[in-house]
Amino acid sequence: MRAHRGWHDMPVVGFDLEGTVDEPRETRIVSAALTYADGTVSQWLVDPGVPIPPDATAIHGITNEMVRSAGRSPREALAELGTAIAKLIADGTPLVAFCAHYDVTALHTELARHGLPPLDWDRAVIIDPSVLHKQVEPRWYGGRQLGDLCRYYEVDLTNAHEAASDARAAVDLAVSIAARHERIARMRPDDLHQAQVTWYAEQGRDLQAYFDRQGRDEAVSLEWPLETRRRR
Repeated sequence: MRAHRGWHDMPVVGFDLEGTVDEPRETRIVSAALTYADGTVSQWLVDPGVPIPPDATAIHGITNEMVRSAGRSPREALAELGTAIAKLIADGTPLVAFCAHYDVTALHTELARHGLPPLDWDRAVIIDPSVLHKQVEPRWYGGRQLGDLCRYYEVDLTNAHEAASDARAAVDLAVSIAARHERIARMRPDDLHQAQVTWYAEQGRDLQAYFDRQGRDEAVSLEWPLETRRRR
């Protein structure tokens, strides 16, 4: 930790959601959370209208019974979430999301699916600690999941894969990285957002080259934070 100042001293909002599948353009949102600098939290439990696969429940613990009994309709819940994020975008408040391409793409797709107004992601300022970590630790060979990096950066993750807990941990993780790396902290948040667009593409090309050398038929998206094209 260093004593330099930067964007990590200003209020940011954590954002996380849990879904039914790994593919962000196909997933249905079952929970979401926004965590604010003053300690308040906004949370949504959503009945996606489709069965939640057992492997997804095994990860985030949300069952079909839970969403049927206490979940809200997607249109109602996602309209509220979209309105809240639209205000943050309009205010220029940075959103922090771990692996933001999943959360942003999933929400964008779900809003369109339910006939709700799209968000102006081109104006959003997003900070993604997974991208930041790969940039400051290019020779990292350890785990890259949220829990792995929280242990490394000494961040408390109280309940992994619970939306509010993950959102709060993502903020703490981003702040911890900035506190350790002055060049990251000193960047204006909007400049940092644009830098992450480039870094994510570079990191993706490196990963794609690795998959190709291994003969693995996997496609890596180079788009961040919003994926607009299906992977091959």
